[in-house]
Amino acid sequence: MARFIAMALVFYGHFIERIMYLKNPTAAAQYKFIYSFHMVLFFVLAGYVAKQSDLAFGFGKFLKQRMLSRLLPFVFFTVVFMLAAALFPGDFFHLKLPSLQGYFDGLANTVFGLPLFCVPSWFLMIIFSVEMVHYWACRVLTSDRKIVAGIIFFYVAGYLFNWRFDIVNPLKGRVIGWNYLFIHEAVFMYAFYLLGVWMRRKAFLRNGRPPMILVPGAMVAFFIVLFTYRLNSGLFSFPPMDAVVILFSSHGHFIWFPLTAAAGCLMVLLIAGALPAWTPMVWMGQNTLILMCLNGIFYHYINPPMAQWVVAHLPGTPSTVFWAGFAMTMVSLAVCIPLIAMLKRWIPQLVGRPAVAGPLLKNLI
Repeated sequence: MARFIAMALVFYGHFIERIMYLKNPTAAAQYKFIYSFHMVLFFVLAGYVAKQSDLAFGFGKFLKQRMLSRLLPFVFFTVVFMLAAALFPGDFFHLKLPSLQGYFDGLANTVFGLPLFCVPSWFLMIIFSVEMVHYWACRVLTSDRKIVAGIIFFYVAGYLFNWRFDIVNPLKGRVIGWNYLFIHEAVFMYAFYLLGVWMRRKAFLRNGRPPMILVPGAMVAFFIVLFTYRLNSGLFSFPPMDAVVILFSSHGHFIWFPLTAAAGCLMVLLIAGALPAWTPMVWMGQNTLILMCLNGIFYHYINPPMAQWVVAHLPGTPSTVFWAGFAMTMVSLAVCIPLIAMLKRWIPQLVGRPAVAGPLLKNLI
């Protein structure tokens, strides 16, 4: 349920982002609020559900499994979106598609960490790197005390490293460079992955709690985010956004960033714990990897013209922006349901399930 909410926030945030580009201050405020925690949440959840048994594999087997379940889907969706760009006009930022130069520039960006053909798929690259870090670090971080120390170490080291070297920064022309698989950011995000591991060890929400406890807790967490997300300002490496943008290692303040991010993650987890486990939401939460990449359809093709229509025909009030974003999110997620089912039915091996045999391909592991 938490992963479904996180994906809904991705769909909503990417649509609101397009309205923000059209100089709507309400959209900018909502964007900053959501981005203050929503991508961090994915790393916390990934750590929470990490399988201890996978870490017993030899490194070669572990690497193969992660390459087939993370990087192969990344390559697959990249190819699909490259082909789609030749048939349908979309917004790929500075790429001129379809053209040989556009494809060359897009591939160069993709290889070095900025997948311009399907921007949302960048998460598959960084989660691969985070899991590689965990494979080795978990052999040292064997107790609760060591895990807490590891959270602090990787947070401080990762924050200072990214702030000092500013590896990916479009404003300074640093987009193509030393950005392989987001290794520089993976070191930092591993702190939040470890937080998820620690929460799992503590059985956080595993036994369930009554809504009368979870709902007030979620409200408190919401107000913490509400009253702190604007305080996280001034130290962003990508100041035009004035927001947390993990893609560009733009985190903000050393103290306010983790406080707001942790409160936002807690808010979603408590809401998820209070909600009934409605089957469609659970099913979509179980297909987060596919949903993340399918969001590229809306990110590149549908959100830009729809945002322009909203701005041109509707008042730019907070309620209008919210309901327009909510409606777009629900419709977009609904459209993805048959696409997910089709991909899982016919080519599960290419969309994150390499151990599953399908009608077209045998299982890869």
